[in-house]
Amino acid sequence: MSHLLRPGGASVWAITPEERGKHDKQFDTLTPVLGYVSGEQARKFFLQSGLPASVLAEIWNLADMDSDGKMDRLEFSIAMKLIKLTLQGRNLPPSLPVIMKQPPASNCGSNIPTSARFGNLKVSMPILTPIPANPPMPSLQPLMPTALTLPLVSGSNSSSTTSLASNSPKMSLSDWAVPQASRLKYRQQFNTLDKLMSGYLSGPQVRNALMASNLTQTQLATIWTLADVDKDGQLRADEFILAMHLVDMAKTGRPLPLTLPQDLDKLKENFARGSAELEKRRLALEEEQRKERARREREEREAQERREREAREQENRRRLEEERRLERQREMERQLEEERMRELERKEAAKLELERQRREEWERGRKEELLRRREGEQEEISRLRARKKSLELELEAGNKHKQISDRLRDAQSKRRILKAEVDLVNQTRDARIAEINTLQLEFEKKLSELVPEQQRLTEKLRSISLNKVSSVALTSLTGSVAEKGVNCRRLKDQLDILEIETTDKLAQMEQYNKELKVSDRSRPGSGAQAARASPGTVDEHTVGEPGWLCGRYGGNRGWFPQSYAEKCPTSSTTGTAPSSPGQRSKTTALTDSLFTTSAGPLLARALSSWSPTSENHLTLSPGDAIQVLQQREDWWLGQLNGTQGWFPRSYVALETDEKTSISVQPAVKKNRWSPALNPALSAFFFFFFPCSEYVALYTYESPEVGDLTFVEGDVVMVTEREGEWWRGCIGDQTGVFPSNYVRPVEPEAARLGALTKKPEIAQAVSTTAAPTTHQLRLSPGQLIKVLAKNSSGWWLGELQARGKKRQRGWFHSANVKLLGPSCSKSSPSPLPVCQVIAMYNYTAANQDELSFSKGQLITILDKTNPDWWKGEAGGVTGLLPTNYVKMTTDSDPSQQWCADLMTLDSMTPQERKRQGYIHELIQTEENYVEDLELVLEVFYKPMAESGRLTEAEMAVIFVNWRELIMCNTRLLKALRVRKKTGGENMPVQLIGDLLASELAHMQPYSRFCSCQLNAAALLQSKTHSQPDFKDFLKKIATNYRCKGMPLSSFLLKPMQRITRYPLLIKNILEHTPDNHADRVALLEALDRAEELCSQVNEGVREKENSDRLEWIQSHVQCEGPIEHLVFNSLTNCLGPRKLLHSGRLSKTKSSRELWAFLFNDFLLLTHSAKPFLSSGSDKLFSPKTSIQLKMYKTPLFLNEVLVKMPADPSSDEPLFHVSHIDRVYTLKTETLNERTAWVQKIKAASEHFIETEKKKREKAYQARSLKTSGIGRLLVTVTEAQELKACKPNGKSNPYCELTMGAQCYTSRPISDTLNPKWNFNCQFFIKDLYQDVLCITVFEKDQFSPDDFLGRTEVPVATIKNEMESKGAANRRLLLHEVPTGEVSVKLDLQLYEPAK
Repeated sequence: MSHLLRPGGASVWAITPEERGKHDKQFDTLTPVLGYVSGEQARKFFLQSGLPASVLAEIWNLADMDSDGKMDRLEFSIAMKLIKLTLQGRNLPPSLPVIMKQPPASNCGSNIPTSARFGNLKVSMPILTPIPANPPMPSLQPLMPTALTLPLVSGSNSSSTTSLASNSPKMSLSDWAVPQASRLKYRQQFNTLDKLMSGYLSGPQVRNALMASNLTQTQLATIWTLADVDKDGQLRADEFILAMHLVDMAKTGRPLPLTLPQDLDKLKENFARGSAELEKRRLALEEEQRKERARREREEREAQERREREAREQENRRRLEEERRLERQREMERQLEEERMRELERKEAAKLELERQRREEWERGRKEELLRRREGEQEEISRLRARKKSLELELEAGNKHKQISDRLRDAQSKRRILKAEVDLVNQTRDARIAEINTLQLEFEKKLSELVPEQQRLTEKLRSISLNKVSSVALTSLTGSVAEKGVNCRRLKDQLDILEIETTDKLAQMEQYNKELKVSDRSRPGSGAQAARASPGTVDEHTVGEPGWLCGRYGGNRGWFPQSYAEKCPTSSTTGTAPSSPGQRSKTTALTDSLFTTSAGPLLARALSSWSPTSENHLTLSPGDAIQVLQQREDWWLGQLNGTQGWFPRSYVALETDEKTSISVQPAVKKNRWSPALNPALSAFFFFFFPCSEYVALYTYESPEVGDLTFVEGDVVMVTEREGEWWRGCIGDQTGVFPSNYVRPVEPEAARLGALTKKPEIAQAVSTTAAPTTHQLRLSPGQLIKVLAKNSSGWWLGELQARGKKRQRGWFHSANVKLLGPSCSKSSPSPLPVCQVIAMYNYTAANQDELSFSKGQLITILDKTNPDWWKGEAGGVTGLLPTNYVKMTTDSDPSQQWCADLMTLDSMTPQERKRQGYIHELIQTEENYVEDLELVLEVFYKPMAESGRLTEAEMAVIFVNWRELIMCNTRLLKALRVRKKTGGENMPVQLIGDLLASELAHMQPYSRFCSCQLNAAALLQSKTHSQPDFKDFLKKIATNYRCKGMPLSSFLLKPMQRITRYPLLIKNILEHTPDNHADRVALLEALDRAEELCSQVNEGVREKENSDRLEWIQSHVQCEGPIEHLVFNSLTNCLGPRKLLHSGRLSKTKSSRELWAFLFNDFLLLTHSAKPFLSSGSDKLFSPKTSIQLKMYKTPLFLNEVLVKMPADPSSDEPLFHVSHIDRVYTLKTETLNERTAWVQKIKAASEHFIETEKKKREKAYQARSLKTSGIGRLLVTVTEAQELKACKPNGKSNPYCELTMGAQCYTSRPISDTLNPKWNFNCQFFIKDLYQDVLCITVFEKDQFSPDDFLGRTEVPVATIKNEMESKGAANRRLLLHEVPTGEVSVKLDLQLYEPAK
């Protein structure tokens, strides 16, 4: 029982003759060469099975027994058998079974059990000892000498069989002899059944004959066992005759013997000897046939070669004849072409001459017409000028009364203010005079007391000297006298100080009285050119209209009424100037030295001429440069041409370091000094005033916690200044910010063109609870002087409290109310508050109203009155009703993209916001691209030309900046084309597909951001170690386009931009309806944006990986397909490229040293021209390593690789095999642990690659298999593309096209090495919305090592296709590709609507 073959055992791997014959036929279809098929032929054939490449590679390794890279018939049959079993679900064996290496059995019956041969006949009995039979017939010729034992299964019938055998009596030989007649009958029956003339019958062939006997299955099984003498599972002629005879004997009722008689047993021996002799003859015959076949093949090959040689000679003769004929034809065509070109040149010359004559004639006529038009326009200009002058005179006369009234009210208001100040000064003066009188009385009293004392002491001293008192008493008396003298001098000094202060106060009172007198008498002039009313110079030689004088004041020249001015006496001017610096008190001198006297002399430029009225005054002429020595109110002390003297400050302008004049206006008191006016004293100013106000030059936004954000124009209170980052506060917010984003707040006296401005006063209406630092504690009713207003609602003010030090700080606008107008009539025109858009037409009913039309933009200047606002439109200012307009632009950012009211009214609020965010995306993208290009122009070029940095250092700082520009320029062009396709001021329907497509090609950002830390470190070290380089960077950063930002700020913009993409897309997505055609594409774009951010973040975190990739980039010389490969970039489908493992390997046969680098997408084998002694990856990737590696073999993609351990894993030799398609690499490591690491990491990476590709294919299949419906369908046939722009330097490309419409997507096959591909690709799209769906055709280049390159895009709205089909029908169209220099696509579009579009 132990010799039975069990189903599912080793016999499963046996190859049947039928299978072998089928395999041979398939082998012959592959056109083998010398009995072998190559690996490439077998690979293409095996791939038809649908098995993965890794499984097929393992099957190849098992079947290729001699590992020669090719297959003979037996190896091919083994491989096909293994493929079949794998498809049936069986696992591959670790090694090839021995039974598969043996030739197959002679027929299919050799491997079929008895039960299978007899069909439904169930045979179940033990193996019986064979009985000798009659000797075999000489005519029997077995095809195969080897026979397999017939497997039988013991069962329930075994007992009956045993009983049958035990009860069978011994029969004589004569009883079992086969009669001659029966022999002839059975021989004829055998010949009838042997239709194939094979000389033997299988089980199924004998089954019907045996079953016709109606014997039991046990009897038939016994008969088969006795008759099958050679146990080969088949019956030959003698065996069949014996079986049929036994059947006849059993039918007569005779019991069957257990064994054959001895005479019949000799049949087996004779059969064996005959089989051996026949096998010997068969082998000899096969050898003869082989030799004959070889001879015939040789003769056929020689004949074939002879025929091919003759055919080649004939072909050469025909080709030469054809070339001679073509040459003659080309010569004739060349002559005809030359003649045609000469004719065309003659025609072209004649045409050009005619065109030149026409152009000259047209130019003469055009010139005459332009001259006539110019004369007419000059006449019109002259007429308009005269009209303008008359209108100006009329306007001046008409507005004269109103202007005089306004100025009179201003003068009266100023008079009241000055009178109140004079009263206050008078009170102070009276108090000081009373104090001085008191001190004088005390001084006189003390003096009167000290004179007798002095006389008494003198007399006492004289008497002491006469009496010769002791020296001790004399010393004490002398000290007492000295102390009294010191007290006297101190009192005298106090008296002098009081006298000086009294003199100064009297002078100030006199000055205030004179200003009050001037303000009472002054009257403002009329017209735009009227001079300001204050002391000035009158040009008496200029004659004008009666009652008007021409004058100059503060650098301004103009006309003013004679009745509004009076001639200033000499004494008044003299009194205003200080007689000498000694008249001022020590306190005043100290204050002036701190706030008006600079560390270095200031330089002022004279604006107009001025004649001195006193000896200590300077004479000024326009353009004179005066060195300012001292500043005091309206009079400054200066030096001009070696002469010192006083001059009015209103006649000069300060010169700054940048040679920019700052004009100084009169009658403005300096509340505080600004560092912007005098940089030399900024440190001193900051020391005494630790908290100072600065105004924001630019908007600063930062996601970092602890940063202070503000918008342009906000006022910031600076609390700490250290380095380039300062700390400040705005209201209840504190944080740090870059110092170059702000500038000091200039005092009103330093502002160019500043006018007298009344302070804005606010009154507290509520109590502030628990204010923080730098905030004001307010109580209801308190008055605050408003110094600055921020957009956040926090105002900066000064608390007005009598008798207390005035505090400055922040307060919220919600806690106060304004008490009066913000400025006087003489202030500049109010700033715009916002913009509105007119909803209806309006015609002014009064003169002070503004007329406008529907849709017109109006700038609002004042919103005090809730019903009537003051606005300006087209240069005209007036009042307008508020219910005729609606807010736009500034109040609703979502409407910035369109100023057309009709378009906005036709949209839902959600769609308006969606379009606003789309516009924000496009606008910010434009600004970002401008910043990228600015870096090249302002920073990169000057730095490269200066030679301060090497090329390597420039590459470290800017990395791949140009690639970033290319990526975002392509995205910006795509956005502009999409916007242009929809029309100007029209909504953009679809934008998600563009974002999803372009964000997939942002791989340069991974490299840039991962190298940004190195760039920042290098830039910082250079600026710290080289002061001249730091100054150079500051100098080039002063370009006005930089807006005060240094290079380091611009280098952060790429990282900031990619983190903003998800936020922008989320904003668009939030306002996109669920059923919108763009929603699915926006979701995909959001995934791409977030994936890009995660990839960049991962690249930044894995700095070591990035550094090693950069090292490989500079030390490995790539050739062939990876000549332009960028290692530190994205892979085609696995995200950023990662270096998983690296090390030294060697080939087993040649012992050649290799350096292997395992990435997550391919395995790269390199070698070094010079031996590299160091070992270990750390030393390999050292920056000091100078090794240069060359590519050994084309990179092995991991989805095509199979790695295996050696056949004997316990071997001490660290070998492993890497199989790639049709080639096997046997590599050796230094240690067994290293071998294990290599095998495990290659297997893991390969499995991840295959799984990723599988998921990608499944996702594409699912998207394509989704059933959809709509109002129609669009049939698209992409025929070809022409003149594509190659992305690679070698000029080759593998282009394919991708067609999308919303979520529907189709991709063609890539065409290799061409710029004019012919695809002939068909697909269809379902139309959902006729006016929103857009067909997008994008051409890419297939790249194995990186994401596919972009070769162009074109878009066609479905509405445009419908319009063209109505006029032309379905026709071929040539569409130009956008965003690329050249390229076009030929397509055929056929739109089929299910029902007429509404």
